[in-house]
Amino acid sequence: MSETFVKVPECYPQLLELRKSKTIEFKSNKYLKETTKLRYYQVIGALHMMLLNRMVLGDAAGTGKTVQSLAAYSFLLEKDPTLKLLVVTTKSALYQWKEEIEKFTQGISCRILGTEWENASGFAARKAQYALFKEHVLIMGYNPLLDEYEHIKEAMGSNYMVCFDEAQAFKGRKTKTHFGCSQIAAGAKRAYGLSATVIKNSLEEVWAIYAVLVPGLFGNITNFNKTYTYTKLLRLKIQGKERVIPQIDVTKGQCGYRNLQQFKQTLDPYILVRKKEEVASELPRLISRQAIVEMLPEQKLLYKNALNGIIYEEKVKREYYEVSDKVRGGFNDEKTLKRYAELKEKYEAFLTEEGKKRGKLAALTYCQMISNGPALIGEPGESSKEIEFERLVSDELTQEKIIVFTRFKRGITNLEIICDHKHIGHTKITGDINSAWDRDQAKKKFMEDPNCRVIFITTAGSASLNLQAASVIIFYDTPWSYGDLVQTIGRAQRIGSIQEHVLLIHIVNKGSIDMRVMTRVASKKELSDEVLGDTSKGALDFTENETSVVDGLFEDLLEDAETLKDD
Repeated sequence: MSETFVKVPECYPQLLELRKSKTIEFKSNKYLKETTKLRYYQVIGALHMMLLNRMVLGDAAGTGKTVQSLAAYSFLLEKDPTLKLLVVTTKSALYQWKEEIEKFTQGISCRILGTEWENASGFAARKAQYALFKEHVLIMGYNPLLDEYEHIKEAMGSNYMVCFDEAQAFKGRKTKTHFGCSQIAAGAKRAYGLSATVIKNSLEEVWAIYAVLVPGLFGNITNFNKTYTYTKLLRLKIQGKERVIPQIDVTKGQCGYRNLQQFKQTLDPYILVRKKEEVASELPRLISRQAIVEMLPEQKLLYKNALNGIIYEEKVKREYYEVSDKVRGGFNDEKTLKRYAELKEKYEAFLTEEGKKRGKLAALTYCQMISNGPALIGEPGESSKEIEFERLVSDELTQEKIIVFTRFKRGITNLEIICDHKHIGHTKITGDINSAWDRDQAKKKFMEDPNCRVIFITTAGSASLNLQAASVIIFYDTPWSYGDLVQTIGRAQRIGSIQEHVLLIHIVNKGSIDMRVMTRVASKKELSDEVLGDTSKGALDFTENETSVVDGLFEDLLEDAETLKDD
């Protein structure tokens, strides 16, 4: 068993008792406005942050993680007037944090770290702002942490707490973001992660997040994997050399994991997760349905051709591996060597830059783009989804405020044209809208303008957004990550929503990757539910235990390709 290097905190029994309360309230605080009234569970969350120097607040999206963090800081600031707060968040949430500070607190000053300052831009502008920082709170995005963590630590001084909003941003343990966040957290007196999706894909992501916030909680990554994962050795040939790479064996345990009860016990003192339906009865309930359509003839032909390309490449690779093994095993007859040379030429073509574009992920993405519409790959032809989208927004949902999610920002253009043609007001927030002010204006337009009925969002652009005015979310394509699905739902299902229910509509092409995604995302929900509980009651029920999303989807498409070949 792996050693847990961080002990259970002495206050843990107190935390367990605190979690049972339904009536607890805060006393007055000079930094919280009189109009700021926290619900009982928000008081409990803030008290957890005050009692623990390091933890994750993992409440469901829309339940008020921001106000809990600000309440905790307000009480800590009252005790220690020199304490600074660093908020690291997504680009889309910079101004939202500023608005929340102004809404809930008084006497707390804040600064948003901008990319321009006077006549300077980029690092020069940020460096000038670091030197000028005198406020209580500094709000910034994740990108500056990659290379400027020493400057940030110097600006914050020796007495600061840090809140990493959307903490899954540093779930990759080998990334520069993870390293930068580790440096900032190490210099902080207090470090907290806020995330409704601590587990987006795997338990290794939890290890990475806690390696930043509570270093040593699960020991090192080797011990972690020995304790909590089933692994198998995968033999691969990389640049002519055979490599043995350990891989999670998803056929065993719970999606490849074991000792989940021990995992939860280790995690429990340092995480607080409350389900929406348990703590906020006023949240709108979710109603889900699929709008199943069928690809049009031109679209279906493109899709079939794409699948045929996938099966050809996979067949060549598998035969090459088999013949290579024969040659290495001593089969040197003329026929075998000739076939080996032919296959090697084709195989090496797949390893070129052009060939790599047709890798698993690229192949899946290509099929998803065709399903969304031929225009996404530069081909002519109508899209079955665009036709269904037009019907939904112009006929069925004429009185609704609608969030439209898609992974592909290039596909938004055609949908905007449809809205313009039908005289439907719209706006968008995508990853390439870099200005926090522009994002904030788009959000305000959707929330406040009665003529703006549709907002288009992508995964990169939607994190931390409050879009309570929405009564409908259309998934033009369903996120491949269950965590991203939950995040998107949370844009509308929030405290403060005026809706009694939020309708989720998944537009799905029959017999396509869309239906496969709906099944494959299942395993991620099952793993998340096992550790943290059901975080999105009312969303479509993804429950089957499947393999990893990308590999699983690719195998599904191979199966589809074989089926089409026989038609």
